[in-house]
Amino acid sequence: MLPRLLRPYLRSAQPTRPCSGVDVRAELPCLALVIAALLLWIGNFTGSGGHQVLGLALIAVAIPLGIAALARISATQYNCQPAAPPRARRICWLLAALLLLHAGIAHHLASSTSSHIDSCTFQQSAVENLLRGIDPYGRTNANLYSASETRRYYGPGVVVNGRVQVGLQYPPLSFLSALPGYLLGDLRYGYILTILLAAVFLFAMAPDAGGLALAAFLLFDPITLIVEDACWTEALVLMLLCATLYAASRNSRWMPLALGLFLASKQYNFLALPFLGFLLPVFSWKAYAKLLGTSLAVAATTLLPFALWNAPALWHDLVLFHLAQPYRQDALSFSVLFPPYLGIGLLVLLLFAIWMAMCAFPSPPAFAAAYAMALLLFISCSKQAFANYYFLVVQSLLLAAMLLWPRARTPDPTRSRQQPLPPGLVSAKKCG
Repeated sequence: MLPRLLRPYLRSAQPTRPCSGVDVRAELPCLALVIAALLLWIGNFTGSGGHQVLGLALIAVAIPLGIAALARISATQYNCQPAAPPRARRICWLLAALLLLHAGIAHHLASSTSSHIDSCTFQQSAVENLLRGIDPYGRTNANLYSASETRRYYGPGVVVNGRVQVGLQYPPLSFLSALPGYLLGDLRYGYILTILLAAVFLFAMAPDAGGLALAAFLLFDPITLIVEDACWTEALVLMLLCATLYAASRNSRWMPLALGLFLASKQYNFLALPFLGFLLPVFSWKAYAKLLGTSLAVAATTLLPFALWNAPALWHDLVLFHLAQPYRQDALSFSVLFPPYLGIGLLVLLLFAIWMAMCAFPSPPAFAAAYAMALLLFISCSKQAFANYYFLVVQSLLLAAMLLWPRARTPDPTRSRQQPLPPGLVSAKKCG
């Protein structure tokens, strides 16, 4: 996989001439996205470490900063592709070294510790049931927690006689990470492989020092190790997001497939639906409808076998179980401190989605940034908001910033707007 993705950059390349006429103001939104991501990263650490108010304060600063950056991005057409750097071969070797180092660290942690969390044990039993020909949904799992922890973690009636009334709380696509790990002897190995693949896709989109730096941040972010250890499926969501953006940036015919898998990887990915048109090289309603239909068909295909197996069980585990979950007082959510914010936050999310769908110039980085901000608005007002969700938001914002930065420099002839766009897309200055 690594040689295939990086083959175009391993060939001898002529040094690229520096671009002239760089507008520094066009780079400010990229810097704003980076600052917002760093604020969220620090807020995630401090909030998860017990300083909830401080963490939420940093998140409160990051939200308007990210929206302001998107407002500027909406008023600017970023049309360029990252060029292959002159020393791509050396950078690829550095990436390989980083991948091996992360794999070694993660393997050591997985082999020397055990993960005592329900997200791991539920997936473990689900894989075992699936391999025995038993529907993994609609089952029960042993409760790992004390009575006080059970009241905090689960809603009323979820635990009966020491058994949690859920088989698997994640969509079927989670088996893409869980099954390889199970076959390798530890579920966490599957998520380590998923993170490694995400780093490869990320670097393949920008095979330069910036791409290498972002891949290194992903691989050695302490929260990444926590995500892998807890078998949180945000690792899979991030990898499929990177695959989708990689395919979209190269106008690949496989992009609808990657997008469909991304949509099917987690329940909250419906938030990306208003922004699918950003992935098109040239927007048209016909192309948008085709992309939407194809990607939803791919997503539905991943659910169909289990829906035919036992539709009520699938609905219970993927939807009803989550709706029954209680407010977590340790969540990094404004609704914990101010419960009416749940309704306010959802209204803000709706207005944001409508505004972005009408205003933004279409590009894969704009898709990543809009998805990240929509997810941030969603989780910051939800009943449960923890490190894994903010991990995905941070990585998505940094990915968008990295891809947008060179787009302010060089024209990209493959992306045009010759076809008619929706009214809001015709004149971006009205949206800025």
